[in-house]
This record gives sequence, structure tokens and C-alpha cells, in this order.
Amino acid sequence: MYSKIHLTFALRQTLLVFENSRDNNHKKMPSVFELEFTYYKDAKEKLNITAVDTPQNLLDRSTFHEEWKTDLYLKDFYTKVEDSAMQMVLTFLPVVVQRIGPVKRVIDFGAGPTIHVSVCFRNTADELYLADYLPQNRKALQEWFDEKMDFDWSVPLKIIDTREGGNWSNIKNMEPAARKKVKGIYHCDCFEDPAIKCSEDLQGTFNVLVTIFCVEYCCNTFDEYKASIKNMSRQIALGGYLVMGGVFEETWCSFGGRNFTCLYITQEMMMEAFKEAGLSMENDKACVLYEVNGMYMVVAKKIE
Repeated sequence: MYSKIHLTFALRQTLLVFENSRDNNHKKMPSVFELEFTYYKDAKEKLNITAVDTPQNLLDRSTFHEEWKTDLYLKDFYTKVEDSAMQMVLTFLPVVVQRIGPVKRVIDFGAGPTIHVSVCFRNTADELYLADYLPQNRKALQEWFDEKMDFDWSVPLKIIDTREGGNWSNIKNMEPAARKKVKGIYHCDCFEDPAIKCSEDLQGTFNVLVTIFCVEYCCNTFDEYKASIKNMSRQIALGGYLVMGGVFEETWCSFGGRNFTCLYITQEMMMEAFKEAGLSMENDKACVLYEVNGMYMVVAKKIE
């Protein structure tokens, strides 16, 4: 059975979490991750959550080439990491990496200009690959690989190192360790099959495909969403894993003064898409669904 974990937290201070699995057996986290467990019956009341109106003039995927500003994205989400969604990703991705264990090939699908996925898998993957749809993001990734990227990753690296049980003394070695494992930077498009423009011998051989805050922001309909999950699933080796992060029941996101559309997706819709794509969350210890006030990270296994 997979674990479904609901959480409420103010991550800057402490993590408040409780866990329910289908068999009501509490799964113990890896010992290197120290979490404070507390249960609140009414999370919304505890956190005083209020609704936010959808802004006007939302931008969709047709504007990405012109309106997606790599520097503003990094500035808004990774300079201080104040966004709760990014905090969730950087907190739970190291846990997911430990649940999956050693693998040969990992690809970050829709990586944007970011390196946190590669850093998290630097010690457990033999080969790392980066892929993104936008040329400006691939340019940023190449600059990072060539050690020419002008951005300070120390804040997200400290969060990752903390989740790994480190004391920040090894921060300077995290990027070089990840960079050493990177074997390719590719164009990707979740609407195409194959979804990754890589060599034929790599097609369908990735043991882990990670895609975070990507699919919902590319798709306009549920049919497109399901097709995108299928196209990504075809790139995963049988027995491999899809690691996906997103936001349930959201319709927009914002950064750099720009507002972008997000496809409204429920947990049930995501599970339907997984089933149609040959992905399962049953009977594998690596499979898990973390949910933080609608933000989620999920691990599903390729079974067919």
C-alpha cells in the first residue's frame, strides 16, 4: 500500500505533520529526517487560510517563449525560498530520493532553470539528465553546467542539506557532485511522443522521471493532461518511477509580476491519468502521496 500523508505547516519554523495509510499503519520516515508530528483537526482554521480571487489577464502556454523570464523565476522562488510550494518541494524531495534508493538514470522533465532535482539525486543516481521546453531555460542549465551561471543556490542547498541530515559544512560540494553526474541537457515537450529529444538508446530507459510544477501549467484540458502523463510515462523504464509535484484544484500561478494559467486538477483526476498511463501506487514502498494544503508530491511506479 502507498502512504497518503496530509500536512499543515509553517516550514520556516517547524513541520507539523500527521500520516494516514490505507492499512492505518504509520510508516516510519528515514531516520536522517527529523520531523515533529502534530495533528490539527481543522488545518484551515489553524492557519487562517483565506481564498484568493483569480486575477485577470492570465497568460497561457502560447506566451511562454516571450513571457517566461528565467531571471525573475529564479529571483522570486529560489533567492529566499519564501514560497510555500517551493518549501514543500525542497523538504520532501530528499525524502522521496531516499525512499526510491539507488538508480541508474534520472531525468528532470521540465526542469526550468533549476538544479535542485539533480542535487537531490547526486548521491543515488549514476546518470542525471535535464530537459526543458524553453530555450531560455536550457541556456540557463547549460550555463550552470559550464559553471557560468550567475545565481547563488545556497539557500535551497541549505534546505536540502538540512533534510539530508547535514550541518551545512558540505554545501560547496553539492553542485559539483551533481554537475559531475549530468550527462545531457535536452529539449522536451509533454505533448509530443517521444517527449524528450534525446538519442534513441536513451528513449524509455529512465529509471526516474521527475516533473515538478510543470504539467498543469502546460495543459488546457484534462484530455491534454492525460496525454501528457502518457507521453512522460513512455520515457520511464518498466519498474521505474514518476515523481511529480503540483497543486491540486488551482487555476493560476504568479511570478515576476506575471500571472499564468494552471489546469484545475483533483487527486481523483490525477489517479485516473496515472492508471491510463500504466502507473500504479500500490504495493511498492517507494510510492507515496504527500499533500500540503493542496500542494502535493507523488511517486508512482511504471508497471506496464
